[in-house]
Amino acid sequence: MIISKTNIIADNSITLESGTLSSGALSNLQDSDFSRLASSNSSTFEFTVDGIGSCEYIALHGLNLALGTVVTLTSPTVNKTFTVSRPIKNLVFYLGGATTVSDLTIGFSGSGQKVISYIQAGLVSHIAWGTNAGQSLYYLGSNVTNRVSANEAGFPVKRVQETIAPKLSLTFRNMYKDWARTELQEIFALYNETGVLSQLDYEEENKPEESCALFELTNAKVSTHSQTTTLVDVSLSFRVVA
Repeated sequence: MIISKTNIIADNSITLESGTLSSGALSNLQDSDFSRLASSNSSTFEFTVDGIGSCEYIALHGLNLALGTVVTLTSPTVNKTFTVSRPIKNLVFYLGGATTVSDLTIGFSGSGQKVISYIQAGLVSHIAWGTNAGQSLYYLGSNVTNRVSANEAGFPVKRVQETIAPKLSLTFRNMYKDWARTELQEIFALYNETGVLSQLDYEEENKPEESCALFELTNAKVSTHSQTTTLVDVSLSFRVVA
């Protein structure tokens, strides 16, 4: 598992390369208010983020893309391609280690509207133990709730659907105390600055769509280990876009 601990593109210039905006502005992509977005109806929509620097991840959040849309990340040191095959809201690309990225072009091609709300890039904290048993993988489930009314015959007659932002509990056991003193504090600092963290559970599986945008941190507990003073247990609770 990886969780973002820095975001180094909060103030970079973003330039439209191809297509036109149907609503919003490219500067909205640096605002963690997901209601401020950028959308395009062009068959090809591309923009470039100037001079990024050293990063391990590139995250695209608050996505609404038609099936078949091809997403590309291109720079002299990065070449990533993803084709949308099911509804997704996030793409978190892991670069396999710290990579110096100069100008990065992010592209969307295909039919239909292309909506993106927020972008992050930078360094990550690696959670060596990864996911714990019982952790919810909301990106593989359904986050849509239904309220259905029935008539006097007991037949369903009216349905109201609502997409929710569920709660996610992360538990990291047997973490080094030094990690809590350093990298966990960096995670908190980024969260306090932006209100959003990027998370990817299985970074080695090349599944950038199996990721979350973490927000609304409501619990951040570090507790002593039962057997040693060098380890701690950490629990974090968020709501998620998944």
